[in-house]
Formats: sequence, C-alpha cells, structure tokens
Amino acid sequence: MLGMPLDVWAMMLFSIAVFFGVSIWALVYSLIQEERKMEILNEEGTLDSYSPRALRDLRGWLRAHPDPDAPAVVDGRRAHRECVEALQSTDRHFYAWTEPEIEQLDRL
Repeated sequence: MLGMPLDVWAMMLFSIAVFFGVSIWALVYSLIQEERKMEILNEEGTLDSYSPRALRDLRGWLRAHPDPDAPAVVDGRRAHRECVEALQSTDRHFYAWTEPEIEQLDRL
C-alpha cells in the first residue's frame, strides 16, 4: 500500500477532501436554512411551505386531478390552502414571494 505512486495518493486525498468538503458545506447550508425557518416560524407562528414554482406545480397537479374525494387531492388542497393562508397572514416569508404574487393567490 505504501508503494502506491504519488499521483494515486494525491488523487485519493483530493477525492476525500472534496467529498468531506461538499458534505460539510451541504450540512452547514441546510442547518442555516433550517435556523432561518425556525426564526420565521417562532416570530410569525406559521411558515410558507412552498416556493412560488412549487405552489404553481401543486395548483397544476390539482387541476389535472379533479376528483375531490381522492385522498391525495384532499391532502394537496389542504397543503395549498395552508400555504396561501400563511402567505397572506404573515409579513416574513422563507421563499422569494412578491406582493403581487401573494395578492393573486386564491384558496382552492
């Protein structure tokens, strides 16, 4: 094992450093985001659970699945309604929502 060429050792050390560097960066970034969410949740009492794009996607999915009694549709409508209510009743938002976007939302 000690007889491996220098370039093999260098590549192995580089790979380990990149792996742990990216992993630690992702962990720290996620913890910072979660801390921000908790701060908003503690101050506002509720939190926008979807980004503008995700809420548009959810609305499109709900329109494509009109069966009101399907469990997934019921859950989707509830999630949509909760997000819209949170957006309309709070001043701080986690995702990048604009006032015009929030004003044009309606509860399904």
